[in-house]
Amino acid sequence: MITWQRPFELAALFLILSLAAYLRLANVATNPAWYTDEGTHLDIARQLLQGRVQYLAINQSWLLLSRLPLFEVLLAALTRLNGVSMETLRIFTGSLGVVTVAILYGVLRRIQSGRERWLPLLAALLLAIYPPAVLYSRFGFSYNLLAPLVLIVLLAMGEYTSSRSKLWLAVASISIGLGTLCDLWMFVMLAPFVLIVLIHHLHDLVWSIPLAVLPFGFYVAIMLVVAPSAFWFDARFVLSRLNQFPLDQQLATLAQNAIVLTRQDAWMWLGLIGLVVLRPARLRGIALAFFAIPIGLLGRTTALFSLSFYYLIPLLPFIALGVASLIRYGVPWVVSRALKPPQADWVVVFAAMLITAVLSVSTLTLVDQVRAGFHTDIDAFLLNPADATQAAQYINRQVQIDDVVIASPTLAWALNANVADMQMPLAYAGRATPHLPADVPAERWAFDPAYQQARFVVVDKLWHNWARPNVAGTTEMLKDIETWPVAFRSGEVVVYQNPVR
Repeated sequence: MITWQRPFELAALFLILSLAAYLRLANVATNPAWYTDEGTHLDIARQLLQGRVQYLAINQSWLLLSRLPLFEVLLAALTRLNGVSMETLRIFTGSLGVVTVAILYGVLRRIQSGRERWLPLLAALLLAIYPPAVLYSRFGFSYNLLAPLVLIVLLAMGEYTSSRSKLWLAVASISIGLGTLCDLWMFVMLAPFVLIVLIHHLHDLVWSIPLAVLPFGFYVAIMLVVAPSAFWFDARFVLSRLNQFPLDQQLATLAQNAIVLTRQDAWMWLGLIGLVVLRPARLRGIALAFFAIPIGLLGRTTALFSLSFYYLIPLLPFIALGVASLIRYGVPWVVSRALKPPQADWVVVFAAMLITAVLSVSTLTLVDQVRAGFHTDIDAFLLNPADATQAAQYINRQVQIDDVVIASPTLAWALNANVADMQMPLAYAGRATPHLPADVPAERWAFDPAYQQARFVVVDKLWHNWARPNVAGTTEMLKDIETWPVAFRSGEVVVYQNPVR
């Protein structure tokens, strides 16, 4: 081995990880603006620190909101050290993004037995600067915890298919199992997992599938001891929300996802082409299975763009890997068959310069967004951090701990009171909403969330841009609330005070 290669490789990796960290962590507390799901995680963590299994006005279980314990417990541990804040949450998920870049490099180096140096570095670099990967690492989504786990599954299955090692298959099973304790999404990974094991050694499914579901089984067992009725109620509701579309509608939804995603992001179709030419062949097959099958299963019934793009977070490393493969293997292959040396060599050099220029411009654009602010496709549903902070500070100066406040989850976590979101008053009154059934048992309510009982109601653009079109009853509720006196206004946030409280 040439002695300078290893230090050069490590130095390059250090620079890539430094770039990934800067793009994901600089100015992260307020850039981008705040998303409602982030507030959900923060409120759950806040309640955990006070010894309660609760989310706003709902107690006993988080499964009703499709929340599972792993991410929430880890976040609560971090907030104990650094405080309950958007900065803590986003540093957590941003750091997971950097770890994912490092793991992608390590996975490729391991699977390719150290023979290929450029693809691991190139894939890590592309994931470090891939715009959606950067943006969605800066949001506090629990799906960021799934991304490194999925890559560990990729590594373990690569080793298993190479050596038939039961130890590596166990690593893959446990990684999937841990993921199911973070998000229900991870269950879709069982489909490619089962397919690959079926192809290589059918009998290994006898123990690997039970091992994969064992962590979730422990969670179920604990819930059945601690809060059995709440668990069964929540499980039935979550299962009822699984769409049962007819086949033609599933195909139409899948086609819409494919069209919108590839139109919005050229990396998507370039990455898929690149996965087809990925080397070695066993890595190609595994990567395609763990990328295409989950997209197919999710994309049949769920929009994977706009507000639901976060479902793709665990799969974004595959897109970066595919683009890296296309650059590393696809471009030279095409050029070598179209031209002969020395023309082919010059074309490859020109292509490398062009790709470098494009990626440099994209990276500089990201740097500018880190400094000046990200603009996203979901800005209409995001809350300005300064407006939210000022409104929260005002309310906290006015309320007692047992006062009721109605607010969107985006800022509800920051209020020192009994806080419910805009769906809870409706569900409490017996009206079903997109995320709550109409028959929530009385004992599941930690307090009366009726808006008529609230001292304050905080209205932001999420009420107007999401709740009004999607939550029946919001318009009538807002019509009444907007007759109340305005106690405080901060940009897009309006605080109404109940005149009789």
